[in-house]
Amino acid sequence: MENQALQEQMFRTMFRLRRFYPGDIFEDISMGEFKVLEILSRCREYENAEKSIYVSKMASMMEVSSPAVSRMLKSMEARDYIGRHVDSKDRRNTCVFITERGMKKREECRKAAEDFMDRVINRMEPENVKQMLNLFHRMLDIMEDELKKTEKGDRKC
Repeated sequence: MENQALQEQMFRTMFRLRRFYPGDIFEDISMGEFKVLEILSRCREYENAEKSIYVSKMASMMEVSSPAVSRMLKSMEARDYIGRHVDSKDRRNTCVFITERGMKKREECRKAAEDFMDRVINRMEPENVKQMLNLFHRMLDIMEDELKKTEKGDRKC
């Protein structure tokens, strides 16, 4: 009986966490767009010769389809956060790069996220956050392990 109550509480907590959308702390930009800016800023930092990345590579890194990334990039290009050009070596590929305005937006978003998380950590106390993260990671490791043990045919639903 106690396990059942814990199970229900865990599911309610997981669903509550899923409803929390970190993008809500950003102004005028989605979490996906922020991820794009993060990826593109790293291209710039790592002395990438052209300081750009293929759309297909970005889709792979974000674990979404190329058409979904392309739609997002179109919106971001309209706001001058990113630019695109056809790859000179292979005209079938499109390269994406971050603009100066995109770099400013990335920094603004990073600052907002850091300020938000600082307030959360301070209210919860750093030691409690560390302990929670350790336990959370341990639980996720166990859950992943249990999922590996469960064959698709063995699942009830």
